[in-house]
Amino acid sequence: MTRTTLSKAKIAIVAFLFASFSAHSQNCEVDNQLLKGSYTGDCKKNKAHGKGKAVGTDTYEGDFRNGLPDGQGTYIWPNKSIFKGKYVKGMREGKGVMTFKMEGRQDSVVEGYWKKDVYIGQHEKPWEVYSKTGSVRDVDVEYTPDKLNRVKVIITNTTGGVSGLGGNVPAIKVDNLILIKGTFQRQNSLESHLKSTETTFHDVMFPFRVKLQMSREEIEVEFFEPGSYTINISINN
Repeated sequence: MTRTTLSKAKIAIVAFLFASFSAHSQNCEVDNQLLKGSYTGDCKKNKAHGKGKAVGTDTYEGDFRNGLPDGQGTYIWPNKSIFKGKYVKGMREGKGVMTFKMEGRQDSVVEGYWKKDVYIGQHEKPWEVYSKTGSVRDVDVEYTPDKLNRVKVIITNTTGGVSGLGGNVPAIKVDNLILIKGTFQRQNSLESHLKSTETTFHDVMFPFRVKLQMSREEIEVEFFEPGSYTINISINN
């Protein structure tokens, strides 16, 4: 290798090291006042952006976007309490684990979901549809956090009440309920019109997980929180 080639190689190495140093030493701003102090990591337009670590009164290490925690990361408070999970625009959002340091006692651990920095519970929403058969087109659930503790099932089908060779095709209703979790005290049914039926379960003990069997169709759904639910099921048949 000639001296000229060696010189060019040295210049390239020095330039690379200088560029790397400059990228990590530029004035990267963190917008959270509690995290202002020192920052190391990726930047974009003088804002913490990408992977980084900010140390101020509090400490955060993880994903940043436009100067704020945004993405997956770990946040540590001065008392050593820790949150590990997802952030959006500087606020806890989605699934995470919060560990509260308790002086002289065992740590308290809370796992679940946050929305706009507020813990909303162990579930992202108060119900979940686990499965449905092929002709079940839509399943929509409305929830009201009250003390009625009831579940109303409204079924609408496309051919209910339509005349056929054997007369009107009957509207689809809940024929059977397989109880997986929880209890209820009583139920009543109502055929509101030819294409729709209602079945209501009263005095429900939550969590309430059931399989609803309707003619040849079936859905499995669970309701986690106390309150009133209306589940609207649309069936093509």
